[in-house]
This record gives sequence, C-alpha cells and structure tokens, in this order.
Amino acid sequence: MYWLLRLQALALMFLNLNHQAFNTYLVFFAFWLILIGYLIFRSTFMPRMIGVLLALAGLSYMPFLYPPLISSLLTYIEVVDGVGEVSLLLWLLIVGLDVQRWQEQESRASERDQSVAGRVAV
Repeated sequence: MYWLLRLQALALMFLNLNHQAFNTYLVFFAFWLILIGYLIFRSTFMPRMIGVLLALAGLSYMPFLYPPLISSLLTYIEVVDGVGEVSLLLWLLIVGLDVQRWQEQESRASERDQSVAGRVAV
C-alpha cells in the first residue's frame, strides 16, 4: 500500500512540474509575440495595427511570471491574446502577401547590396 502512495506523490510532483514548465513556456512565447509584433510594425507588408495587437498579446502573457495573478487575469489574457493572434491569422488567410511589392523591395535591396559591394571593391 505504501508503494501506491509513493507513486501517486510522484505523479503529482510531475504534474506540478509540467504546470510550471508550461508557465515558463508561455513567458518565452510572450517574448516571441512581442518581437513578431515589432517586426510586423516595422515592415511595410502588413498593417501596423496587427503588429501592435501582437505586441499587446505578448504583454498580456507577462503575468505568467507571477502565477498568483493568473487566476484573476486569465479571461483578460485570453481576450487580448485572441484578438492579436486571430487578426494575424485572418490577415494571412484572407489578404496574404503582395508578391509584386515583395519583389520590388527585394530588387531594391539587391541593388543596394551590389552598390555597397562595388564601393568596397574600389
């Protein structure tokens, strides 16, 4: 009977460890959302508002650094995160990427690289 209690205690310990690891993952995911939001905000291929919404979604995950806050803020976290991520998802599904604009920017960037390489070689 004692071995059964030990197995249950061990299982509970691993469940608690999994919960803590998931909270840590969510904090790293928050940093990822903030960085992606910043990159979208700086780019010219997508609306800046989507970048702002993604950065706000990333900031909404920061209470996972202090777990006692999570239970009272979880609904708000889910709403802010849902708006940010769903806006990115819908934009990519419906509008997508403007290929012509992408190729124009790519050609301008390659021209700049060649001119810089020419100046360095001289």
